Amino acid sequence: MPKYTLSPRVETNIPQTQVAHQFLHFLQRMSQRKIISFGGPKDILADLKNIRRWGGLDATIVSRGARQVPDRLALIDDDGQYNYKELIEAAERLARVLHQKGCHSGANVAVMALNGRGVILPLIARQMAGFNIFLINGNSSAVQIEEYLEFHDIKALIVDEEFLDRITDVARNREVLLAHLEDEPVETGEHQGRVFESMQHAMDHADMSFELPKKPAHSHHVLMTSGTTGMPKAVVRRHLKSPQSSANIAAVVPFERNMRVLLSAVLFHAYGWAYLGMAYITQSTVVTHRHFDPSKVLDDFAQYDINLWVAAATRIRGVVAYMDDNNIDHYEGLKAITNSGSILLPIEIKKAYEKFGAVLCSMYGSSETTAIATAGPQDLIDDPHLSGHIYPGCIVKIFDDHGNELPDGEEGVVAISSYDLFAGYTDPAIEPRMINGYYYMGDRGYKKDNRLYILGRDDDLVITQYAEKIYPVEIMDEVMRLDPIRDCFVHGVPDEHTGQALRAYVIAKSEISPNEIREHVRSHLSDAHVPRDVVYVQDFQRGPTGKVLARFLPEPDEENQREHLNV
Repeated sequence: MPKYTLSPRVETNIPQTQVAHQFLHFLQRMSQRKIISFGGPKDILADLKNIRRWGGLDATIVSRGARQVPDRLALIDDDGQYNYKELIEAAERLARVLHQKGCHSGANVAVMALNGRGVILPLIARQMAGFNIFLINGNSSAVQIEEYLEFHDIKALIVDEEFLDRITDVARNREVLLAHLEDEPVETGEHQGRVFESMQHAMDHADMSFELPKKPAHSHHVLMTSGTTGMPKAVVRRHLKSPQSSANIAAVVPFERNMRVLLSAVLFHAYGWAYLGMAYITQSTVVTHRHFDPSKVLDDFAQYDINLWVAAATRIRGVVAYMDDNNIDHYEGLKAITNSGSILLPIEIKKAYEKFGAVLCSMYGSSETTAIATAGPQDLIDDPHLSGHIYPGCIVKIFDDHGNELPDGEEGVVAISSYDLFAGYTDPAIEPRMINGYYYMGDRGYKKDNRLYILGRDDDLVITQYAEKIYPVEIMDEVMRLDPIRDCFVHGVPDEHTGQALRAYVIAKSEISPNEIREHVRSHLSDAHVPRDVVYVQDFQRGPTGKVLARFLPEPDEENQREHLNV
């Protein structure tokens, strides 16, 4: 097996004029919104010192908050709360602990923890101690975790106790700290009744006389993709001199200083991490939980006076369904809801508007790219199919299947470049897929000037017996418009006669027959869009980001494909 690499292997292909334009765009947005308080000369000098020491991201951003608003709440999670002063001090303690355990100067630390301090503290501490951080997808299997840790020579693992059953003996052959603890030990041992020492216990007993380095090694941030078989790809985030790419977010999301942010997006993906950074740039309070619960979301809105909810399409769908079930017509108070990770259906945009007002924003990107195109509330109301506007620092091109660039309005595969494009994958055997120097996003869509429209994943495209190109999201949008349907998932399946056929999985809240669903689709779309199979399920098994895990969906049988659903 080849040795991993953290060296940059992907060219950004962005002209310096575009980079400069994006930086000016960033300064304008920050100034217009009064998002950043630079303070006086002493504050500016302190920032410059920290940027030289740690870089321009997490540690420097939180350190500024600790200087300027030390008593303001920075984090509320399942384990308690920190103000800004306490947050930076806790991160410093963790940095000392890990540095003394040999995690510095390019050593690798992996984190498998759900939203909360178990992820946030290591993200800050890594810049202080100089270790590289590898964030592991919470849906990874035991085999994947073991192979991932071994391949990347991970020196220490920080893991939520609930995941211990997936940490094999080989995977445990390194320093292990427990992040979030369960009410009762999952496995008993010597460390306060647990098999491993907790991260908190280690921090409480940190050697405070130990000095962290004045100039730590440059720290790498590595994200794991969502692969379900084999070792998932590890995405190396590029070292950036400034957070200027956040201007694409600030262009449409009404960020202000001192907001109350409910962070439902997972932190082991770039989307959640990007909005965590924006929350701390604006010295806001972040509320986050390890597991998603629609009822808890509404409770948090009221309890913490939340005005920004960082969510995903499936999360929004779940909360809207909960509100319908409990006769909650509307909620006032949110200034913005953000979405990324999957396409918003037009019906979801409509329902979000009815429930929350004109607050829904959308971001198109990936762990390899972060925000490429963004759309604000009025954009989505006026044009529900819009994925977003393309801002400075990002280039989007549409190619045909032979690599020829297509003009505006023509559908093809989407390829991009950006200032913050990832540096490459850690496995040197995996070559990033590029098209004429631009990174292939795996999606199909088209452009109109600076507006981007994503139609669906390239590998989700279904060619039916009518020889038509069908994107499952079109069908999902129509099925979701039926009152008896709570949720829906559509994908292509093999067909011995036509090659591919469409299968719709539905969760129904009241009786509706397969033929009623098919007739609705036929009358609103076409014969080619009608699903061959309609399969009833009670629920979907989802990954940590909320996406349906198709491999767990049942095959049709007499029980789940009967003509009428008994409810």
